[in-house]
Amino acid sequence: MRYSSDVFITCPCIVLFLEGVSLDNVSAIIKGMTFKQRSDGRFEGRLTLNGKRKSFYGTTKAEVKNKAKKYLTKVENGFKDPKKITFEEYAEYWFITYKKGRIEPSSYTRLYRVFDAQLRDKIGSQKIGTITTRQLQDIIDEYANPNDNTEALSLSGLSKISQFLKSCFKSAMKEEIISENPAEEVLLPSKSYIAKETKQQFSLSDEEIERFRGAALEKLTNIDDYKSRNALVLLLILNLGLRAGEVLALKWSDIDFENNLVYIRRTLQSGVKNENNEEYGPVYTYRIKNNTKTDAGNRVLKLNDTVLFYLNEMKKYDIKHRISCPYVGCNKYGRINNHRNLQLCLDRLCKVAKITDKRVTLHTLRHTFGSTLIRRGVGIEVISKLMGHANITITYNKYIHTIKEEEAKTMDMIRVC
Repeated sequence: MRYSSDVFITCPCIVLFLEGVSLDNVSAIIKGMTFKQRSDGRFEGRLTLNGKRKSFYGTTKAEVKNKAKKYLTKVENGFKDPKKITFEEYAEYWFITYKKGRIEPSSYTRLYRVFDAQLRDKIGSQKIGTITTRQLQDIIDEYANPNDNTEALSLSGLSKISQFLKSCFKSAMKEEIISENPAEEVLLPSKSYIAKETKQQFSLSDEEIERFRGAALEKLTNIDDYKSRNALVLLLILNLGLRAGEVLALKWSDIDFENNLVYIRRTLQSGVKNENNEEYGPVYTYRIKNNTKTDAGNRVLKLNDTVLFYLNEMKKYDIKHRISCPYVGCNKYGRINNHRNLQLCLDRLCKVAKITDKRVTLHTLRHTFGSTLIRRGVGIEVISKLMGHANITITYNKYIHTIKEEEAKTMDMIRVC
């Protein structure tokens, strides 16, 4: 059973769990009482909790309210003693209280999937106070090297589970629901023990870049075909190292045609709405965020002459056909585009370019930009700024494999014997 819309109210020693009731505190519950005076002169106050009606009696309304308040402070009916709270119940509360509205919708969705896919069935129904470090360690080890049909997870996937558990149990400990954090001492297995390797992001070779560029430019020869716009957007990613969300949120007003500059100021975010819709499944939504992923993502980049030429042609096309959409990469209906449409275009262009031995994604094009700069000897600090990374460490970690490859080539070149 899911409780994503339920409300917990924390007290020093108890947690109020009201299914389907949207209230902030006990006082709010009392205010929702209905009163009537009985034939014997006493007052009756009624509350509906968890679908059940509860009545309280007194000679005055104040007495009735006081009785109701005392009731709501006992471990009874809608209340649960901390020792009786399951991990599933607390996790759902934790998401609403500590994560919803505090992190980006896409991050919230990914984090929720960690709990829902990897942990709910294993420890969801277990009382949170009975979960042990050994038990959590066994879960991590099982996902690292499963003996049954369990899907193996990479080191990255295991790290996400570990981080979620530590954070969730830490909050429960602060609320005095548990006395210690059982996830604190859980360790990640060594790489040699993990059955599934973490996928290493690859980049296109110089030859593949040329073939892809040729396929995209061929598409752009027919500027009247709306699909050519997607090809141009893909070239922007490849030439500037943009994130997919950044290029989709790019407006014509962000382009300085006179000085060959483009201003990266915002991003398109994808999220999940109505996540628990059992009939229709997840409904994906998109929204424009008026800043970039990181502060460093807000940057100014130089456009090359080829891309600038086709941007000019596309702008003329929009004016001619009275397309008023402010976004450079709008779809054929004049509305903002999305990641899926771009990926479909990328798949088709890769097929034309005969790059079919690997799955090329939108992020592959961005990664190719960074890797190409490294191969050409551009400093890591410059690459970090161009790509909008928050710091150099992120850039280094993402491109460590390319850096090591180039270092190896350099060592081969300078051998003297």
